[in-house]
Amino acid sequence: MLRAIFLLFALFAAANCDQLSVLFSPKAVEFSGSSRLDSESLPDVFGAALGYSVSFPSEWDGMVIKDPFNTANGAVVVVAEGLDSIPLEGAKTFELIGNTGSVALSELIQKSADHHSVSFEVDLKESSDSFATPLGTVQPDDDEVNPQHLKPKSNKADSDFLRQIAFINGLSDLLVTSTDSIPTVHVVRVSFEALLAAHEQDAPALDEAKKLFVKSLEALETAAEKAFDGSVIVGLVTASEGQLVVRSKRQATQPKQETDEENPMNLALKYNSNYPVMFNIILWFSVVLAFSLIAISIVIGTMDPGRDSIIYRMTSTRMKKDN
Repeated sequence: MLRAIFLLFALFAAANCDQLSVLFSPKAVEFSGSSRLDSESLPDVFGAALGYSVSFPSEWDGMVIKDPFNTANGAVVVVAEGLDSIPLEGAKTFELIGNTGSVALSELIQKSADHHSVSFEVDLKESSDSFATPLGTVQPDDDEVNPQHLKPKSNKADSDFLRQIAFINGLSDLLVTSTDSIPTVHVVRVSFEALLAAHEQDAPALDEAKKLFVKSLEALETAAEKAFDGSVIVGLVTASEGQLVVRSKRQATQPKQETDEENPMNLALKYNSNYPVMFNIILWFSVVLAFSLIAISIVIGTMDPGRDSIIYRMTSTRMKKDN
């Protein structure tokens, strides 16, 4: 009985876990596997894909940099606040540990600024008529989206959500038509919280809203891929608790003391993937250096100190003769 309850609780926790979905990435950056990622490491993941140095290395093996000289030139990250997951066809999805991913992504803007790159972050929930970007002003076209179940005229939550969708479509058009230098990092926040409060979980209006969001997200992916000539990483981060968690700055994780209960098999620590390479380089370089020193010492020690020897030529003194 207890085992069944624990299994149901585990399934419920897994179903309500935030996610990172990678819709597009360049060939030099490969995402694979299904390992879980700490939500605080999101800035490091996107920063590493952009070729930035990582201050807090992680043992997460979901991303591999195949070519460090051809990393992404841009990153477009959409944050869906209020959702824990959303299905996306063809995307690589990873579960996030913790609920600070929405806040941690703001550090990606700081990383971009440290590398003298232009970036911008916009919260579409707070945008009323338009919002400004380094590329220009985005104004929504409310007539572009024609919903069937959402009622924007009678429901303010539906109206606000459709305005956010129109903002995303406007940003996609701006990326395609812009001829100026495009910002490196784009962080766009979309809120589902008011929509979830106004409709039931299985309501047709909510299902339609998710489909409209996925369609706009795919259009944004296509626009970003064209704007950056394929050298871009496009991701979606779901944040079920929105921005309720407030963090002033990122703290370094303290080393955790393992106990016998946490490590009952007394397994060794997991080393970095570069450890065997560095070990072999240091080992064989030391062996060659030691044998070279021994050989040089033997040759010098057995050298004949004759007149044709460099030791004789450097140590002998010539006598002066009077003419």
